[in-house]
Amino acid sequence: MKQGKLIPTHNVLEANRCISELQRRPKLEMVGLGLVYGAPGLGKTTWATRTALRENYIYLRLEATTTAKNFSKTLLRTLSKSLGYGDIAVAGSAHDLFQRSVNLLALHPHTVILIDEIDYGFRNPLLLGAIRDIVDETLAIVILVGMENAMERLLQINRYYFDRCSQFYQFLPCSLKDLSMVATSILEIKMDEDVVRYIHRVSGGNLRQAIKVMDSMESLALAKNLSTITMKDLGG
Repeated sequence: MKQGKLIPTHNVLEANRCISELQRRPKLEMVGLGLVYGAPGLGKTTWATRTALRENYIYLRLEATTTAKNFSKTLLRTLSKSLGYGDIAVAGSAHDLFQRSVNLLALHPHTVILIDEIDYGFRNPLLLGAIRDIVDETLAIVILVGMENAMERLLQINRYYFDRCSQFYQFLPCSLKDLSMVATSILEIKMDEDVVRYIHRVSGGNLRQAIKVMDSMESLALAKNLSTITMKDLGG
C-alpha cells in the first residue's frame, strides 16, 4: 500500500475550498477563521496533516492537558521553525509568548494555521480565547478541526466566537466514487468494482475502516500472486 498520499476526495476538495475562500476574503472586513468538523474516521486529521506538509502550513494538535501557556509555547516554537527563524527560546509568560507569535505573524500575514482536536479547547476558555486572538490581531488564517458536534458546541459556548467563523465544512462519509479513487491511488493491485462496492457497503463510507479492509484484501491478493482482486477471490 502506498503511503502519504492526499487523495482529492470530495471531503478534501471542500476542506481546501474553505481555506481558498478565506484567502480571498476582504481581510480588513473579515477575520480568517474557519471550522472543519465531522465524525471519527472520515479523514479530517489526514487531510490536515498532509495539507499542512504539502502547503507549508502550520499544524498544531491540542491535547486534553493543553493549557494557554502550553499552546503559546508550541505556537511560537512551530512558527519560528516553519517561517525560517530556527529554534528560539520560549521562556516567559503566556502573554509574552503569545505576543511574540503575533509579531511573527505580522511579518508573515499569509500564514495558515490548522488546529486539530479543537474540542479540547472548548473546555478551556483561556485557550479558546488565545486562538481567537490570533485571527483578531493578525491577518493569519486559522482552521479549527473538530468532531461531528463541534459546530453546535462552539455555538453553545460562545456565540461571539461562532459568528467570527466565516467558513464551515462537515466531513461526510466517503462516496463510492471516493473509495474507488482511494483504491486506485494507494493500492499496489487493482480492485474489481464489485469489491469496491462491497467495501463501501461494509465500511459505511468510513475512510479509516475502508482502508483497513483494502489493506487486508491487498495482502490476500499479493499472497495469491493476483494483480486484480474480485469477489470470486473473496469467496463470493
